[in-house]
Amino acid sequence: MTSAVAYYRVSTQRQGRSSLGIEAQRAAVARFAEAEGMIILQEFTEIETGRAQMRLTDAHN
Repeated sequence: MTSAVAYYRVSTQRQGRSSLGIEAQRAAVARFAEAEGMIILQEFTEIETGRAQMRLTDAHN
């Protein structure tokens, strides 16, 4: 099976609430990985607003 690393990003609060939000991106990547027979080894999430930037790292095995 192929391994992959996922990167999710939103740059505005509105994106976070829309269909472009982190959870929607995570679901789309999961569907793609499953369809392609891939395993997501690690996920990186970046949330950036006009005032501040926050980076989170979640490891998944």
